[in-house]
Amino acid sequence: MSQMGLMDFVMDAKSRIKEVDVMEAETLIKDGYKVLDVREPAEHNQLAIDNSINVPRGVLEPAADLNYPKANPELRDHRDDKWLVLCATGGRAALATDTLQKMGFNNVVNISGGMTAWVDAGKPTVAPIDNPYT
Repeated sequence: MSQMGLMDFVMDAKSRIKEVDVMEAETLIKDGYKVLDVREPAEHNQLAIDNSINVPRGVLEPAADLNYPKANPELRDHRDDKWLVLCATGGRAALATDTLQKMGFNNVVNISGGMTAWVDAGKPTVAPIDNPYT
């Protein structure tokens, strides 16, 4: 058996998830989708989509777990909400989207190209200051 690399995991996850481009993502946000940013706090604090929730990919499973006492209620208690997931370029978000689906989140969509594509398309951003992970 050959070893898998990061992109193998990302492509495997992408085979099971839905992705949208930034234009469709912007429309979905206007239609009530929440944005889950799985980048690291330092990345999120520099530049983010307004009102996004930052839960770094490295703590996603505990943050979303129904039985973990220190889970993040903004995420854990909103399994039936509509979520857009993003990271810097789409890889971590693809893995996160796949994981959330496995954890019972019914409507999660990856933003293809992530924050890089969002910025390149000239979409609005903010510099958050209230981040629980910093």
